Amino acid sequence: MNGIDIKKIKEKSSGCAYIFTGGTGFSPEYMTDIPAEDDIIIAADSGCRILSEFSEKMHKIDPDIILGDMDSYDKSGVEKKYPEAKFISFPPEKDDTDTALAVKTAAELGCRKIIIAGGLGGRLDHTLANICLLEYIRDIGGSCIITDGKNRAYLAEKENILDGKRKYVSLIPLDEKVKNVKMDYNFKYPYETKILERRSFVTVSNEIIKAPARIYVDEGMALIVEAED
Repeated sequence: MNGIDIKKIKEKSSGCAYIFTGGTGFSPEYMTDIPAEDDIIIAADSGCRILSEFSEKMHKIDPDIILGDMDSYDKSGVEKKYPEAKFISFPPEKDDTDTALAVKTAAELGCRKIIIAGGLGGRLDHTLANICLLEYIRDIGGSCIITDGKNRAYLAEKENILDGKRKYVSLIPLDEKVKNVKMDYNFKYPYETKILERRSFVTVSNEIIKAPARIYVDEGMALIVEAED
């Protein structure tokens, strides 16, 4: 493998990894989660394209690690473009998606805060698999946000403070029942219930009228999605 030593990448780390992965509809100009200088930057296969879009429209950024089977991106061109990146190759016949491999690599490097840029839109199976990664990251003691700029998704905590930078907010139960849910009076449609069932859609497409707004979830797993349109 070419590139800088993994030990140096670990020394750089702030405990946060910023992963660029594939997807469609990436809108870097709407990004509110911007990589810091000491974040570990990982590009997963076609995430190299997403990283390039971010560099062109926001600010230039080079990856520390590029990984995957490179079945959807030209590896030789990427090696020339990012000569200092460490390449980690995997065969196409593997048990994990490229995004999952990137997440597990970040975890092995000690990162417990993860931002996934891209990963939404395009193939539905990949999008759902990326959402499922949120639970895996929580299980290992970490936290994760998936964002394509216009959309931002993450697992709800007991108290969630929202800044209103995106117009719509949805709370989507992932467990069969989520208990003691409240969307406060800074939402256009305040809502409170003791039991929110997964088949219920009453908490989809709310709007923040005054920031900060708060969502409370006492028990159960739920997904918060902030959307621009």
